[in-house]
Amino acid sequence: MLRCKYHLDNAFVLSNAQIVDYPIVYSNDGFTKLSGYLRTDLMMKSSTCNFMCGELTNIETQTKIRDALENCHIEQVEVLLYKKNSKKEKNLH
Repeated sequence: MLRCKYHLDNAFVLSNAQIVDYPIVYSNDGFTKLSGYLRTDLMMKSSTCNFMCGELTNIETQTKIRDALENCHIEQVEVLLYKKNSKKEKNLH
């Protein structure tokens, strides 16, 4: 589960950890509002949210997120993601 904490609404996605690249199987209203993506846009995309990364997203942070998923451990990082409309959005994962 990935959660974003900088907003009043809880924003999160759930993923299937038994499939390569941990595809998103559910996103709540908070995440769709935050990201600008419809649920149907998000389904089966990687829960690493690499599709929301941009040129200013820190590569080390992306690696930490993937490592946490692959090794089943908790990691809390701040990451710069881009909404569907390319607007920057800083989140805590």
